[in-house]
Amino acid sequence: LVASNVEALGSGDVTDNATLELNTGGDFANNIGGTGSVVKSGDKTLTLSGTNSYTGGTTISGGTLVANNVEALGTGDVTDNATLELNTGGDFDNAISGSGQVVKSGDKTLTLSGANSYSGATTISGGTLIATHVNALGTGAIDNRASLLLDASGQLTVTDLTTESGGNTEIGAGSTLQATTLTQKSDSTLTINLNSNTVDPVIHAASQVSLAGTLDITGVGDVLDSDPASTDDLDTFTLIASDKTIAGDFEKLTVAGMDADLADFITVDGRIDDTGKQYELTTALTWYADRDDAVTDAHGTFNLTNADGSFAVNTVLENVDATLDPASATGWDGTSLIKQGAGTLILNAENTYTGGTTISGGTLVATNVDALGSGDVT
Repeated sequence: LVASNVEALGSGDVTDNATLELNTGGDFANNIGGTGSVVKSGDKTLTLSGTNSYTGGTTISGGTLVANNVEALGTGDVTDNATLELNTGGDFDNAISGSGQVVKSGDKTLTLSGANSYSGATTISGGTLIATHVNALGTGAIDNRASLLLDASGQLTVTDLTTESGGNTEIGAGSTLQATTLTQKSDSTLTINLNSNTVDPVIHAASQVSLAGTLDITGVGDVLDSDPASTDDLDTFTLIASDKTIAGDFEKLTVAGMDADLADFITVDGRIDDTGKQYELTTALTWYADRDDAVTDAHGTFNLTNADGSFAVNTVLENVDATLDPASATGWDGTSLIKQGAGTLILNAENTYTGGTTISGGTLVATNVDALGSGDVT
């Protein structure tokens, strides 16, 4: 059955047990059920806005098919040989194949959780697109003009990933990215979430890396050395590796939602290494700065100024009064902790410092009975 306009099938539900071809544009609001398939043909833009349950799959052979809800394309696989536009939120788990492109539009958050093999481009023009499967984004280029979260707890492989001005690409903790090229435009943001299981490099590009905009790092406390007796001066972590020389650099580095130079409870530095092919993050807790011969003076104050920011410390905090530089201007006793600012500090280790804990702002989360050491808490 071929419908050449959106009114062709009246206003009632459609039971499709064979093939329904929609060679038209406009808004098709009828609900479609049955065991059959749906074919979108012609060069027009057609919107499916019904709640559909057909099981035979969807083929897009021409034009653009817009899905206004995650049930619009039934429960079967989608063969996209033109343009599939997903103007909706929710979890879209239909498998997508074909030579066509996928567009995420609208201001909602959409999750792609299927194993997709489409070879056309993926464009995020509005809202947030979350990829929770390593093959969720197919094999084509990605153009991110809004928000993209790669959260598949594994390696996602794509060709070209570009974050446009105003866009944010985020790598979830436990996820890594293999790309042919990585491009961060001016005023874009690359957010990398680290945890204790993160492997480096987080991003590897086989051809070209071009950097600009902001690099935002969360979870730094999870990759800091958890052994307070370690003699390593600093922890160095490779965030981005390229087979060719990296072009440009990030214009700004933020940690836990703050400018890196304001996060004075850690020593943190992001830089392209001497080979020009790796972007490295170097970190250390300021608590151990004198022991580690860092350029900053040691102190025990954790000042998180961003109310929405948080910082988790997995490193054991022990007394360091014996290693303090007597010329230090901080006046810290090496045995006490002070929490300042509106943000949240999370202490995960069984800490042994003895000088007490003072909470003068924000929230301090202790995840075990020894997290606050053995001194008084004020």
